[in-house]
Amino acid sequence: MLPTFKPNSYVICFKTSKIDVDDVVVLDIDNFGKVLKRVKTKSNNLITLEGDNKSYDSPVYKESYDISETLGKVIFKF
Repeated sequence: MLPTFKPNSYVICFKTSKIDVDDVVVLDIDNFGKVLKRVKTKSNNLITLEGDNKSYDSPVYKESYDISETLGKVIFKF
């Protein structure tokens, strides 16, 4: 699958706890910076993430993240 977002793309996101499977979220990962990931699964307040580009996926250091750890949910890209 080709990546939905390209380097230096601009996105608008907002902080919310209403995150569902297939939403794209922004995370600030130590030693890597801000990354965009798609929500793969959600259970209670824990989400697992994956990238759209399966041939190269930037690191996700934890198996799951609490929704409160996200910087926001992407609502628009340009």
